[in-house]
Amino acid sequence: MRYISIIQRFAPLQFGKTYKEKMLYNGFQDCLEKINQDGMMVLNDFTFFHNYIDRGVKSQITKQNVLYIFVHIQLLVFTLLLISGLKIGIISLVFITTLILGQYLLCWVLNNIDKQNIFVHKIFEWSKIITDDLDLMNYLVLDSGDLSSISVPFNEGKYANLWLKEMSTSMDMDWENIAIELLPGDSFLVPKVRVSLGGIKKSIQDAGSYGFTDGSDSPIPNRLLKMLLLFSRKKIIRFFGDAEEKEKIDKAVKQLVTHLELLFGKRENPPIVFNEEDKEWEIVVNVVDRTNTDRNNIKQSMDIFVKIMNSYTGNNRQL
Repeated sequence: MRYISIIQRFAPLQFGKTYKEKMLYNGFQDCLEKINQDGMMVLNDFTFFHNYIDRGVKSQITKQNVLYIFVHIQLLVFTLLLISGLKIGIISLVFITTLILGQYLLCWVLNNIDKQNIFVHKIFEWSKIITDDLDLMNYLVLDSGDLSSISVPFNEGKYANLWLKEMSTSMDMDWENIAIELLPGDSFLVPKVRVSLGGIKKSIQDAGSYGFTDGSDSPIPNRLLKMLLLFSRKKIIRFFGDAEEKEKIDKAVKQLVTHLELLFGKRENPPIVFNEEDKEWEIVVNVVDRTNTDRNNIKQSMDIFVKIMNSYTGNNRQL
C-alpha cells in the first residue's frame, strides 16, 4: 500500500520544490494553526496538508541514492554492448529496457520511502518538543501563584453535603469508572472540577470544594492539585532518581491517594498503584485537564495532523 501511495505522488515528489528545515518547521506550525482555526472543516479538504507533507518528503536527504549506482552500471554495460555492435533482437531490447526502467522506478520508490520515513520522524521530534514546551508552560503557570497564602485544612463538613447530594454513588464504583475533569476557573491558577461517576457528570464545583486549594481569600493550587495535574499529563509516571527523592515523591502520591479515598471511599486497591518491578506509578482514576483551551487546542491539532499524515503516508505511529 505504501509503495502505491508513493508512486501516485510521483509528480510532487519528483518535481516539487525543496525547503530548508526551518521553513518546514514553520510550515508544520502553520498546519497546526489551520487545524486550530478551521476545526472540523479541515476534514473536507486535506490538500493543504498533503502538499506540505510532499514538500517535506521531497526536501529530505537520503543515503538510498547509492542504489542508483547499480542501475547506472547495468545501463552503461548495456550501452557499451550496443555500441560495440552486439546484435540484440527487438524483443530482447524491449525486455532489457523495461527491466532497467523498472529498476529505476524501484530505486525511486525505495529512495522516497526512506525520505518519507525521515520526514515523519522529524514531525514526531517536533511534536515532542512542542509537547514538552506546553507541559513546561503548564507547570510554570501553575507555580506562578502567590505561595505565601495560608494553608487551610480540607472542610470535610462542607464536602459531606456535596457527597450526600451527588457523590454517594461513588462508593459502588470501581476507580476506573470515576473521572475527574479540571475545567477553566475564575482564576487561571485554580480550575473548576467536575466529577463523572459511571459516565454521569455531576455539577461543576470550585476546586476548594474537593480540597484541592490552599488559602481562603485568594485560593491557590495545593500539592494535591499539582499531583493530580501531573497525572493528567501522564497516566503512568516512571521514577528516575535516588531513594531520598523517591521517598519524597511517594509521600506526595500517598497524600493524594488518601485524599481520593476520602472523597470517593476506600476500596481494596488504591487509586494510584506503584509497580515495584518497573518503578512507576499508575493512576487508575481518569483525570482530564481542560484548564487551558489554547494549549489543549495545540495538542489536539497535533493529534489530528498525525492522523492525516498517517492516512496519507501509510504510517501508523502515534504521539
